Amino acid sequence: MANKIYAKIKNYIKDNYKFLIGVILIITFFNIDTGYSIYKPGGVINMNNRITSDYKSEGSFNMAYVGYMEGKLPFYLFGKLNPSWELVKNTSLKEDNESIDDVNVREHLSYLNATRNAKIVAYKYSNTPYEIKNLHFYVTYVTPENDSALKVGDELISYDNIKMTSFDDFKDYISSKSAGDKIKITYLRNNEEFDTKATLYEEENALYTGLGIMEEKDVESEKELDIKTKDSESGPSGGLIMALSMYNALTSEDITYGMKIVGTGTIDEDGTVGKIGSVTYKLAAAVKAKADLFICPSDNYDEALKYAKDKKYEITIRGVDTFEEALNVLKEEGERNVTN
Repeated sequence: MANKIYAKIKNYIKDNYKFLIGVILIITFFNIDTGYSIYKPGGVINMNNRITSDYKSEGSFNMAYVGYMEGKLPFYLFGKLNPSWELVKNTSLKEDNESIDDVNVREHLSYLNATRNAKIVAYKYSNTPYEIKNLHFYVTYVTPENDSALKVGDELISYDNIKMTSFDDFKDYISSKSAGDKIKITYLRNNEEFDTKATLYEEENALYTGLGIMEEKDVESEKELDIKTKDSESGPSGGLIMALSMYNALTSEDITYGMKIVGTGTIDEDGTVGKIGSVTYKLAAAVKAKADLFICPSDNYDEALKYAKDKKYEITIRGVDTFEEALNVLKEEGERNVTN
């Protein structure tokens, strides 16, 4: 029986070897890594579908995103011919001792941080009581000098059996030690607890573990904001539009004023709006989505305006520095929209 099967397979290969070689070559071609990543115009995400609210909006808040794909050879070659695609060397996106996976984890952490900041801003400006409950401390960078088992994305629990409650306390503890001392660090990875040791080193008269650490907070309120996120989403640039859509979900006033609004920009806890990258791709996504208004950080405004003029886009573009300024812009544009 086995001999018959072997004979059939052998004959099939013999009769179809050219086809099989072609399939293997095509698969290989589509999987050759060029060491590049590709960024291109993306799309928009309607936040009305992501946030649960008791109030109805006539318009919508939409988060613009940039398209991304790995620079496999065929896409890399197409990108060379397509001026709307940007080819970026992977080495410029990460440290020498990092992988692209580390970059992706860090970017997702920054997205979660932006979501938390947006929630705090929305609660503050809507005068909704809230509390900061638990603090979390995540590893965002691991330098080549660090000799521990820690990776980007690990959550720090304790150091030398001292519970991690403050980044400043952690720095003070390190400062009380000497170069060459080892500290025990307990951390979580995939919900499992581990221990490792990090050797302290001196640089410019200061002691370091070689770790970049980000503080995260659990934000709780009786008016809980239920926002749906995806593991694939990353980066902090959706902070402003998330804060606006959350604020809109908490208040009876419809601050969309019936407009389709696309926006981008980072957001801090105090409502400061920060600069983002690839604003032209996000503006292109807004135009494609037939948005009435595109809101971006003031630091990106000139670039966005120039691109719109070059492309002959017909869309209103406004730059803002703060969340409060964004609220005022919406009111101005909303009143103008009603008048027209």
